[in-house]
Amino acid sequence: MRPAPRRPFLLLALLPLVAGLLFGPAAPGAAASTAPPQRILLAGQSTKAAWDDLSSVTDAPAGGSVYYELASGTWVSPAHRDYATFLASQGRTVQIGISWKDNPPGYTGGDRAARSRAVTQELADGQYADRFATLLSFVNQYPRATFLLRIDYEVSSTFHCTDSSCSSYKNAFARIRALIDGGKHQGNVQYVYHPVRGEYAQLYPGDAAVDRIGVSVFAHELCLPIYDNGYLYNGTPPANYDTGTLQCRNPYIGTDSWGNPAAVWKDWDYDGNVLGMMKFAQDHGKTMIVSESGMMNFTADNGATDGLEQTRGALWTQRLFGLLDYRGPIPNQPGTYDLSRVVTAVTYIDLDFRYGWDAVPDGTFDFPPDSTWFVDGRLSRYTTARTAFCQGLADTGFTTRCR
Repeated sequence: MRPAPRRPFLLLALLPLVAGLLFGPAAPGAAASTAPPQRILLAGQSTKAAWDDLSSVTDAPAGGSVYYELASGTWVSPAHRDYATFLASQGRTVQIGISWKDNPPGYTGGDRAARSRAVTQELADGQYADRFATLLSFVNQYPRATFLLRIDYEVSSTFHCTDSSCSSYKNAFARIRALIDGGKHQGNVQYVYHPVRGEYAQLYPGDAAVDRIGVSVFAHELCLPIYDNGYLYNGTPPANYDTGTLQCRNPYIGTDSWGNPAAVWKDWDYDGNVLGMMKFAQDHGKTMIVSESGMMNFTADNGATDGLEQTRGALWTQRLFGLLDYRGPIPNQPGTYDLSRVVTAVTYIDLDFRYGWDAVPDGTFDFPPDSTWFVDGRLSRYTTARTAFCQGLADTGFTTRCR
């Protein structure tokens, strides 16, 4: 039987084209930009204690963050392994930092950065392939989970580049990706490039190798002060920091009264390198993950989580979520930009840092009072910061919300 004519469907299909000819194309991204992108929240890092505290405030996060080291070819500790197992067995997202800069294979003392650079080149040359066997076996056990593999973290020319081209790191990144791709059984692995904020372009392994770009967001990145044994610093030159507003002070390229390019000075809530990295990611078609974020010692009161610490914690939280929705100029660049869809995941380190990175009060890794990390970063211990965090989750499209 001859099919019925399909002319009405053809006319419907042509309507957008006709409208475009008559009225011009729709504004790019007009419909898509009316709502924030769907974002995920991860509980970091290292132990399930972070998950337990964060999920006492929020619904179950989308996943968590742990570390795996090249030197031993396994998890940094059994706690990391157990937390990764807890997450993966539920089909959640597991961010895994594959680290060698902290403990380079073969390091026995002396210049650790030099040994890390040498290991980076050795990785590029194909060495240490056996150190990934435990990781590959773990990934293949959990096909429902999503794995975000950071090929080392906060990578820099100091620890990862043997020359100005940084080909050592770029080639190591590609070699590790090829090794894992060749051994995994399913397509649930993504590769994260996580540089220090000032060298994101220099070490970039290329669009074909990178799935996401990671960034750390602590105090420097949000132009907030850190107190360390009485010394205040925020990661920018003193002349570029406004102590009254707790902001960075930098110029962007605007125009003068005659319409010519001119430097315009303003105060910023964000480090210019972070905004520059977000634009870089957007230009390369990559989304970003805040791979590490957490409160630091914002006050000189020995890290007590009351008084000004509460106020600074709330300000830190508001700026973190404001960064996700950023629209505006970028220091030292012309024009304004909509970067509100670049960051699609955030890892919040919900630990009591006073007891070290493992947050276990056993006296082994405790930070000294009044030092950079001497602060209780558990969200449950705050009031205004917790309220701001819950509001931020709701306003910026997170799949996890507060209870």
